[in-house]
Amino acid sequence: MLAGSAGDNKPDFSGNWTLNLDQSKFGKGAKPMGMTLKVTRDGEVAHAVQTTNTAGGPTEFASDWIIDGKEHDTTGNPPGKLTTKWEGNTLYSERKANDGTFVQRIWLSLSSDGKTAKEKVWTKGAEGTNIANLVWERR
Repeated sequence: MLAGSAGDNKPDFSGNWTLNLDQSKFGKGAKPMGMTLKVTRDGEVAHAVQTTNTAGGPTEFASDWIIDGKEHDTTGNPPGKLTTKWEGNTLYSERKANDGTFVQRIWLSLSSDGKTAKEKVWTKGAEGTNIANLVWERR
């Protein structure tokens, strides 16, 4: 999840978020025991740290989204390219592995009161395709 720039009238996703496990749907993916997200921003760059709690313990994934509609290198697993842009008031991001083995598309929208965010995550990888619909609550 990310944030709009100051003064651009786009949704602001910065802050601390907790995943509503009961309202979220994980498709073929495993349901975690819990997830949190911390989003900060600096102009067109949003930094997100997502912590996922599972029976195996917590894992943390950090990412930077540059919201300019251009393709940028990413060192995530797997390394590849990331493009992030606004589609109206929905933030859209697409990550592709350099070797073509993985594609992820994310659509993120914010409720009018700013307390709830909905995230649709479409993923295609070695296990096939999956669609998750996540509901985040601002803390």
